[in-house]
Amino acid sequence: MPAHILQEISGAYSATTTITAPPSGGQQNGGEKFEKSSHHWGADVRPELKDDLYDPTYQDDEGPPPKLEYVWRNIILMALLHLGALYGITLVPSCKLYTCLFAYLYYVISALGITAGAHRLWSHRTYKARLPLRLFLIIANTMAFQNDVYEWARDHRAHHKFSETHADPHNSRRGFFFSHVGWLLVRKHPAVKEKGGKLDMSDLKAEKLVMFQRR
Repeated sequence: MPAHILQEISGAYSATTTITAPPSGGQQNGGEKFEKSSHHWGADVRPELKDDLYDPTYQDDEGPPPKLEYVWRNIILMALLHLGALYGITLVPSCKLYTCLFAYLYYVISALGITAGAHRLWSHRTYKARLPLRLFLIIANTMAFQNDVYEWARDHRAHHKFSETHADPHNSRRGFFFSHVGWLLVRKHPAVKEKGGKLDMSDLKAEKLVMFQRR
């Protein structure tokens, strides 16, 4: 099950993960001004990225953890999704070749939208991409149903910067199930909302394709 399939956009940083534009960026990483504040279609905006680097100075606050608040909509949808997958397995023997081929291609293309797109290009800025490739990746990412690139990248940068703390959206110290699926079924920890909302996302706010998908 993809990690971000059930997230909601609600304000600058959503308080929960559930199915369902920020202002244009004025600050670059480190507090420097963007050279251009307008959105870009053609140019690949790649400022020097710092907000995906681990911050060893951050420590969890003392005190009892907040009470878990279940997102029942997500729980029901996740259960139905997996029940549907199990039912789909029973249909495989009767599938036509073209159906199997379509399913395989859909899987590969949507996976590229996450791995090459939301992860390597937009979360970590590990390479540059021209407009045709970025357009393909944004479409492939949409096919994956893991929410929009902006929120995927924001959660992933928070995961790297505040790894294994309460500000990590899928903190593995809260258990194997939570770090893989459970974090989608409960409201976000207050530290995730606080720290995630302060991340510098100006590079993505300046890229029109990303912000168009987010609308």
